[in-house]
Amino acid sequence: MSDWLIDPTQRILASALDGLTLREQAVAANLSNVDTPGYQAESTDFESELQAQLAGPLTGGTLALNPPSLGQSAALGIARTGDAHFAGATAAVTAQGASLDSRSTAGSQRLDGNTVNVDEEMTALAETQLKYASVSRMITGKLGMLKDVVAR
Repeated sequence: MSDWLIDPTQRILASALDGLTLREQAVAANLSNVDTPGYQAESTDFESELQAQLAGPLTGGTLALNPPSLGQSAALGIARTGDAHFAGATAAVTAQGASLDSRSTAGSQRLDGNTVNVDEEMTALAETQLKYASVSRMITGKLGMLKDVVAR
């Protein structure tokens, strides 16, 4: 598919799928090493990478969420009032930058040094699968809209 057909939203969604795939691989590795003495459970945090990508400029394949300058939102004086709100920053990081890290598991280490908690891993796996299915449906919807436009 040509690069001009892929909009910033599709790039963000593709990065989300990459991050979710990385997380599922980490969970699978943790579950397969549940009986390995001294194994440290791994996790990945790609959401912060996506947040940075969302805050990036519109050029270069990222989506900028800048304060409104026109319309009702600007007239109402809507502004960024908290650190958790989206800002029009210029950083752009992809989900490929996400890495596996050892989980902080204070108090959950077993006598053999293994830090894998099967209940936590199964919960993380189910959550990751649900998110992956949701993002996949969003991509399918975006591609369906493109198909409808091309068909007309």
